[in-house]
Amino acid sequence: MLTTAALITLALAGGSQDPASGVQIVKPVDGVRGGKVTVGVDIDNAKSTAARKARPAVVAKVVRTLVDEGAQMPMKVSGYRCTPTVSGPNGVKVAWVCVYRGGEPRTRVELDFHYRLTA
Repeated sequence: MLTTAALITLALAGGSQDPASGVQIVKPVDGVRGGKVTVGVDIDNAKSTAARKARPAVVAKVVRTLVDEGAQMPMKVSGYRCTPTVSGPNGVKVAWVCVYRGGEPRTRVELDFHYRLTA
């Protein structure tokens, strides 16, 4: 697990090209207040082939697909099984936990993020 200072540095840099546990910023994201989504990424084994599922391009595709679809129910995107928690009037706040299981050796990759839809 990365230290708090490393997570902050990673977040300010806008993510990393090397898949590892930490924080990735996805922007621009149309339809989301502020135009960006901060994603927590947790990989059980960064040396697994599953770690490629945590690359910034894959994470961005998962986030943008869920936002574009207006999804508010469980959905599968890019191999991730995503489960939402919807709250607020008319479901304006959406939190997601997306889990990918696979790779060699068998590994779990988890994305955790939330956003508020624009009015």
